Amino acid sequence: MVLINFVQPLLESFPKFVIEKQSSPSYVKMYTGNNKDIVLVYSKAKQSSATDSRGRNIKESDDLELTGSPLKLDLSLHTILDETLLPDEPQEVANLYSKSLSQTNKEEVTPMWVLCNPSSTGKPILLTVQSDENHFNRGLVTYEGCMTLEEVDVEKIIEDYAAKEGLEEESVAMSVDCKYVLSGITYGSLNADELLNAPHGGVTELLCTWSVKTLLTPYISCKVNYSQEVIVGHLASPCNAIWKSVSALHNINQLLVEMTAAGFSSINLESAVIRYTVQGMKQSNVTNRLNELLNETETYTYTAECPAGGCICITEDTNTLKQCLSSMCANGSSNDFTYKLWDILRDCETAEELITLLLQALKFVSSGKIRPFIDVNNKTFLSKLVLKLSRGHSQTSKVLKNLRSSPPQAISLVAQVGMEKTMWEYTRVMSLLEHSFYITGIWNTDARTHESIEQINQTIQDMTMGGDFTLNPFESLTTGEHSIRLDSESFCAEDPNELTVDDFASLKKHGLVSEKKDVNEVPLIADEIDISPWKNLLMKFAQVHACLEHLYRAESCLRADFAQLKPIASKLLQLYVSEKSPVRTVGQLMSDPVQSICIPITNTIVQDHLKKPAFWYRMEVSRKENSQDSGLNRDAKIVYVFSQTPVFPPPVWQHLESSPEETAEVTTIEEELKFHCTKYMYISNKLTRILDIKD
Repeated sequence: MVLINFVQPLLESFPKFVIEKQSSPSYVKMYTGNNKDIVLVYSKAKQSSATDSRGRNIKESDDLELTGSPLKLDLSLHTILDETLLPDEPQEVANLYSKSLSQTNKEEVTPMWVLCNPSSTGKPILLTVQSDENHFNRGLVTYEGCMTLEEVDVEKIIEDYAAKEGLEEESVAMSVDCKYVLSGITYGSLNADELLNAPHGGVTELLCTWSVKTLLTPYISCKVNYSQEVIVGHLASPCNAIWKSVSALHNINQLLVEMTAAGFSSINLESAVIRYTVQGMKQSNVTNRLNELLNETETYTYTAECPAGGCICITEDTNTLKQCLSSMCANGSSNDFTYKLWDILRDCETAEELITLLLQALKFVSSGKIRPFIDVNNKTFLSKLVLKLSRGHSQTSKVLKNLRSSPPQAISLVAQVGMEKTMWEYTRVMSLLEHSFYITGIWNTDARTHESIEQINQTIQDMTMGGDFTLNPFESLTTGEHSIRLDSESFCAEDPNELTVDDFASLKKHGLVSEKKDVNEVPLIADEIDISPWKNLLMKFAQVHACLEHLYRAESCLRADFAQLKPIASKLLQLYVSEKSPVRTVGQLMSDPVQSICIPITNTIVQDHLKKPAFWYRMEVSRKENSQDSGLNRDAKIVYVFSQTPVFPPPVWQHLESSPEETAEVTTIEEELKFHCTKYMYISNKLTRILDIKD
């Protein structure tokens, strides 16, 4: 209500202007360094409704906001407006607003920014005014022309500022920040479905700061922040080799919880979704894939290779995440039969389809035609059931009948494999960049969260003296109260002396094992599977996956190796896998897949990038904090912005004398690269109400 009272006199005096409160557009944020609300004033457009490149209606104010990166324009999204700028009245508007503000004792009020006509004398672009009970603040942004960085005399700027403010040059503070756009575009204006089909590769930028008196990046001494935007679940991301498991497990877990609460008879299995269908996603025939797996397994009976750790997507030659994840997409991560089976079943569209294919696979296994390979670390109930059935069993038909009549049992058997396989895959992949001891601890509810990664790594080094040290990630799953109760009469204790597949095959080959089936033999199916740890595990999967997506993009954009990525991995894990993590559920990432970070990194990783011209530079000159009592009794600062592309949208920029051909382009000769220069002069006086922009 207070703001309306301030603006009401303006609306009455200048009815042809648009005067509205909004968050700072990018071209204002560039000079102020914040995203606080402002009152923006500009002329009404001739066209009351404009449309963007997708044919959607957009507000008039959208034509004055930039799309994408703050200084990067997508001209197709802007309608050229002839009456956007205020021709002669900006000072009148500002003075009237200042007068309105002077009648209040409010400590802080919303600043007003007025778009000016830059074709007038001095080429003013923006005028700003803000008053409170103690200060009168105003500022002016002007266009200074095109120039190379070498033409900018930083020493002269500091000297002139000191003289104008009555200061010694030693009392002047100067800071420079710049942005390198390494890759991609922002996805802020797209919905979830559009995001997953958008061009792959979110924004990746380097934000650098320094206080050395130069505009040329001092790539040894500057501070660097790594800013990046990724889309979780993007169709072109090789990280989907694991994300498909996570999203399917999320749906299955919700289904099992509903079955526990309401009874499985209340669930329509033919409409219960396992895999979400996204427009543009390649649809595979899961039935054909299952038949191929069974035929393949029949072919390589007893011949499946078992690489170190059971992982086929990571070898001694693996030196990039891309190489590892691409191999996982193409061939899976393991030769384990139940892991390969999970990769197929997770792509089923419905729960009914999943159960049908599971029973088909178990029926084929029980025929005795194959001896599926099961990794020694696979302790899931389904893996043991497969081993039992593959040896021939008298009660196979009863097992299959029980599974068909108990959907929770069938679905949870499959999901348990998916949970352990996903946990194992994240452990293997992330261990390329962070120690497996730490990654394994993520899955445990009693993980030592009070210790930092650095402390844990030191502990590991002390324990292993630099050697390798691994833990079994499967040990984290324990029984609990919240279990799926299964309607099955078949239950027996696990035989600790049970033969492995290889033992069985060897004994059978030498005639030491009878082919006769025991009529009293009971298959091993537990009467319950504990799903209580799954909710927490799914949250951890989502958090670690966000890290993995960022690391994959960082690897490709920075051209970094594992050694360079390790400190980034540590920072990402500290950010995402914590109590303050921005990611809490898988569903959150499915509905809002864009994840953004801005983390400090060592500049040694990016020195090659810093040797190139930045996308823009921002130089701020002001007085030092310890010099507030020196010189003129006011606060003043100057901000220069040097950008390769225009800072403002076309409705503003078209009024400047510079032609589009003058827009700088990166050339092979750095000296020829010119930047558009704009200058922001800000002045704040105590208890002064008169607008004066002549400074």
